[in-house]
Amino acid sequence: MWAIVRRFGLLALGVVALWLLTVLALNVTLYSATSFVTSYLRALETSDYGLAASHAGLTRAPQILPVASESLTNPRIVGTSSLPTGELVIQAEYEFGDDTESTVFVVTQGEPVLWFFDTWRFTRQPVASLQFAVIGDQRVTVNGTLLEVGNLGVPPRTTVLVPGRYTSTLETEWVQAEPVVSTVTEVGAAAGVRLVVSPTSQLMETTTQALEAYLDGCVAQGVLQPAECPFAVSIADRVMGVPQWTILDYPQVELRLSADRASWTMVASEGLAEVTVQVQSLFDGTITEFRDTEPFDVVGVVRGTSSDQPVLNLY
Repeated sequence: MWAIVRRFGLLALGVVALWLLTVLALNVTLYSATSFVTSYLRALETSDYGLAASHAGLTRAPQILPVASESLTNPRIVGTSSLPTGELVIQAEYEFGDDTESTVFVVTQGEPVLWFFDTWRFTRQPVASLQFAVIGDQRVTVNGTLLEVGNLGVPPRTTVLVPGRYTSTLETEWVQAEPVVSTVTEVGAAAGVRLVVSPTSQLMETTTQALEAYLDGCVAQGVLQPAECPFAVSIADRVMGVPQWTILDYPQVELRLSADRASWTMVASEGLAEVTVQVQSLFDGTITEFRDTEPFDVVGVVRGTSSDQPVLNLY
């Protein structure tokens, strides 16, 4: 009888010991701090941003997410160390294309599951921010998502997951900016993004067409001094008939960002107009053809490109 009890007792002790060893093995592998960080990085690698946000301690994924084609690859843990507070410092490496990058994470233990299985959380959420300065507009497109800079606070910024590669640019029918690529690898960092907007060929063409239409309206007036126009002549003799204006050279249009950084100053230079008209001399009554050329410039401002409704106003 006692032999049977002792046998079952030893068997129970063996089962408990095996279970404890299993718990210990899981805590140093599947439920370890390094496994937690690796799982987060794997989620970024596979574009599982919901899981990555959950690991990061966020209630939902940020508005701006990495592009799948530029996700990190080959994440791996390359170093760990302990802090006096009990937190663990974990260094990970990974690749973005041909570039090897690294990030340092700090994690701490959370509440255990079923009293035995370890859980971990980031002491500092693995996020950073992109901080924008858009010269010439109030919009920016980051990884395909359009943002209104004025709605992003002061200074304008948006939260992104770390690590990640983010491309900021702007391309509309009227304005454009060269892309700026930000590779964000430091937790809590603020990566500055400065975009300088320039006019598109479409805006240049539309502005030129509007200016030429205005000049065509000037020459159609059939007077020596067309109203609100950049060229005019005065003749002392008597004018016979209707003056005929012709634009010999339309001015060359240039757009420069105005001081308000929201509109475009138009400078159109080296225009040349010609006028011909029959005149009668007040001295001897002879009739001759008067012909004269007038060089001219035009200055104006283009507003409304940030709302995709450009309007040209002339001074």
